[in-house]
Amino acid sequence: MLKPYFKRPELVNIVNHLETETTTSSELEEDFPYMLADPNAFDFQEVIETNNLRERLSDDQIRQLENLLVKYYRIFSNIPGKTNLVEHDIELISDTPIKHKPYRMTNRQNDLLKAEIGKMLKYNIIEPGASEFTSPMILVETPGKEPRPCIDYRKLNEITRTQFYPIPNIEQRVETVAKARYITLIDLTKGYWQIPLSKRAQGIAAFAKSWDVYRPLRMPFGLKNAPFYFSKMMNEILEVCDEYAIPYLDDIAIFSQTWDEHLKHLQDVLERINRAKLTIEPSKCKFAQDEVQYLGHIVGHGKRSPAELKVKATQNFPIPTTKTEIRAFLGLAGYYRQYIPMFSVITAPLTDLLKGRNKKGKIEWNEECTNAIELLKDKLTSKPILPAPDFTKLFILQTDASYLGYGVVLAEKDNEGREHPILYISKKFMSAERKYSTTEKECADILYGIKKLKGYIDGQTEFCIQTDHNPLVWLKKNAGTNQRLLRWALALQAHNYTIEHKKGKDNLNVDCLSRNPLNTH
Repeated sequence: MLKPYFKRPELVNIVNHLETETTTSSELEEDFPYMLADPNAFDFQEVIETNNLRERLSDDQIRQLENLLVKYYRIFSNIPGKTNLVEHDIELISDTPIKHKPYRMTNRQNDLLKAEIGKMLKYNIIEPGASEFTSPMILVETPGKEPRPCIDYRKLNEITRTQFYPIPNIEQRVETVAKARYITLIDLTKGYWQIPLSKRAQGIAAFAKSWDVYRPLRMPFGLKNAPFYFSKMMNEILEVCDEYAIPYLDDIAIFSQTWDEHLKHLQDVLERINRAKLTIEPSKCKFAQDEVQYLGHIVGHGKRSPAELKVKATQNFPIPTTKTEIRAFLGLAGYYRQYIPMFSVITAPLTDLLKGRNKKGKIEWNEECTNAIELLKDKLTSKPILPAPDFTKLFILQTDASYLGYGVVLAEKDNEGREHPILYISKKFMSAERKYSTTEKECADILYGIKKLKGYIDGQTEFCIQTDHNPLVWLKKNAGTNQRLLRWALALQAHNYTIEHKKGKDNLNVDCLSRNPLNTH
C-alpha cells in the first residue's frame, strides 16, 4: 500500500480510495503522478525536526505551515517533474556530426553507471536510440557524495550557438534575502531534468556507453545553453514575485518580514511551481528559518557573514607553489572580498607573482606573500558580520588611498546613530596610477568607489563622502588648474553628494590596512 506524504487521516483516505481494485495504474499515474512515483518523499514531522521549527514557531504557526504544505503535498517528490513552459533546443553552427567513442572505465565504474542509467530509464529521463551524434558519459566520484554520471559535451558545445541570459547578481541577492525575518529555501528536484528536450536536441545530445547509445529526453547537465533555458524558465515563473521570491538556478529563496506575509508568499510560490508541473526535493528545503546558508553566505535578521564551510576551506589551503595554485586561492578567498577591508591591497604580493607570460610556472615565494595569506585567513576566520543595506537611509562612502591601492567602505548609521560597514571594496594601483599625486589618488579613489557601487548610489541618491584628505573637501567648489582633478570634478557633478573631512584616527576601518596592509593582525 502507498503511504501518504503527510501522516494525516484525510490523505490516507485519498490513497486508500485510489488503490481500490477498480483503479488502474495508468489512471493513478495520471491523477497523482508524484504520489505514485515516490509516496514516502515528505513527512511533516521530519520537516519540524530537521528545520527546528519548535524553537522558532508557535504551535499555531506550525499548524498553519503544515496545512499549507499538505495542500501542495504532490509537488514534493524525489522524482523530477516535467514542465510544459519551455523546451530545450540545440542550434548548431556546423553540420558535421560529433562522434566520440566511450571512455574506458573499470568494471566497478561500469556497474555504477549501469545502475544510474537504469534509474534514468525508469523515470523516462533517457531512452535507448541510435544517433549520428554521440558524446561520452563519465562517472564523477567525489568523497562523501554519491557517484554522479555526467556527459562530456565539450566537443558538442564548441559547435552549439551560444544563447546568453543575464547572470543574477549574487551580492544583490544575498543582501536582499539577508534583510528578512522569515526565510524559506526551496530546491527543485534535479532541476535540469525537469525541462524536456526537443526532438532535434534529443538526437544531438545522445551519449554512448560501450554497451549502448541513449537519447536524453530531459535537459542534461553539461549543455552550454542549459543555464540559459533554466534561468529563463525560473524568471518566467517568478516574474511578479521579485519582492519576496528570487531564484538562482534551481534554488528559490522566499523571504518576508512577518509570519502572515511569509505564509502568503510561500503559497504563491508553491502554486506557481505546481502550475509549472515542477517538483521540489523535500530533504533540501528549509522552511521558515530566521537564518540560512544561501549562496555561500549565512544570512538573516538583517545580517550576513561568510559560510563556515568555505571559510574552513580557505583556512586549510596550503601554501601555493605555482601560479595555478595562487589563482585557486585568490578565487576561493575572493568570493568574500566584500568582508575584508583593502582586499586587493592585501593580496598585492600574491597578484604580483602572477605577472609574466608563463601562466602555470613556479613562483618565488617570499615573506610578504606569507603575511598576505595569513592576514586573509585571519580576517575570514574572525567571522566578520555585515548588515544588509537599508536603502531608506543615507549611504556613507568612506575612502582612503595608500601607496599600494584604493580602499572604500560603504557604511550606514543605525537608528541609534552607530555607524556600521555594509561592504568593503578595494583595488590595487596600476603602474600609471602609482605616479598620481596624493590628492589625485584620493580623488581617483572616490570615483572608483562611486563607479563600483552604482548599484547603491545613482544620480538621484543623496550620499556622503568621507575622506581623510582635507584638500578634497573643496573639490565640489574648486578643482584648481589640475586638468585631471578638473575632469574628475566635472564627472562628480552628476551625483548628489556632500563631502566631509574625517581625520585619519577616526577613519581607521579604511585607513588602517591601507597604511600598513601586510603587518596588521
